Amino acid sequence: MINIFPSQLIVPVKRKLQSVQPIWIILSVTLILATLISDRFLTTNNLINVMHHGVIVGIVALGMTLVLILGHFDLSTGAIVMMAAVFSIEIGPVTPTLTILAIILPVLAGTIVGLFNGFIICGLGANSIIATLGVQFTIFGGVLAGVSGAHVRVDAETELFHSLANGYFFAIPNSVFVFFGLALICALVMHSTIFGRHIYAIGGNRDAAIRAGINTTKTGIYTFMISGGFAAVSGVLIASRVRHLDPTGIAGYEFPALTAAVLGGASLMGGEGRPLDTVAAILVITIIGNVMILSGLPHSSQLFAQGIILALAVAYHEYRRRGGK
Repeated sequence: MINIFPSQLIVPVKRKLQSVQPIWIILSVTLILATLISDRFLTTNNLINVMHHGVIVGIVALGMTLVLILGHFDLSTGAIVMMAAVFSIEIGPVTPTLTILAIILPVLAGTIVGLFNGFIICGLGANSIIATLGVQFTIFGGVLAGVSGAHVRVDAETELFHSLANGYFFAIPNSVFVFFGLALICALVMHSTIFGRHIYAIGGNRDAAIRAGINTTKTGIYTFMISGGFAAVSGVLIASRVRHLDPTGIAGYEFPALTAAVLGGASLMGGEGRPLDTVAAILVITIIGNVMILSGLPHSSQLFAQGIILALAVAYHEYRRRGGK
């Protein structure tokens, strides 16, 4: 009998497959199933729609991934998104100068919130879940009080501000370029810089990182600043996308972002995760939601699916942590 798959060929292929992160296999299977389930999935307009809808959560998830690798949580990101969106619209981007301010100031505000988070968590030793939840409620209350619980709107924004989220370049939304640009920057930082290696080291073993001379406080503060800044970028994109905004209607981005980060391989224990794998996870979640919409399923089904995905991802990581293969 002729062996058409000699071991010399099988072994290298097997090693290659083992080196591939599970999320990319999941993404491939998801794409195939989506194509089989709906004949509208592969249409140009729908694929653009998929990319467009994954951007906001995706950018938040990138920052969340870095914080998880560090060994912490940032549950204030949803509130930062809302704060930045409201702040951007309230500035009123109706002139070139105000447009620049409506982009820069909200991102700066989000970064400052991240600075505060990093200081109380990495500097003072506060629990990251409790601390960032407290910050979240503070921001929610402050923003709603600031606008008296009312909707905010801008009627004549500049073309530049409008095009941030609504413009296209070669038929691809500008916001998609922002997302993938930030993802590539994160990937380069995490795998090609001392700062990125320090984040992995702290998340893997904080005590060992301290003994190695790593400034865990400074690294942690910078990481939370990135997370806050990224969440604010998402808020600015939301403000660009709509003219009329209900502040309470854009809350809750932290949990889809957490789902994507964990599904992409970021460990809840710290020390593991890759930004580009988070991108793949965002695509998986967005595609699943898109197929549900195309199939006529209600929004509640999408929330249910996200919950199941997060639970399974956490269970899988716990299985691997305990020595499962």
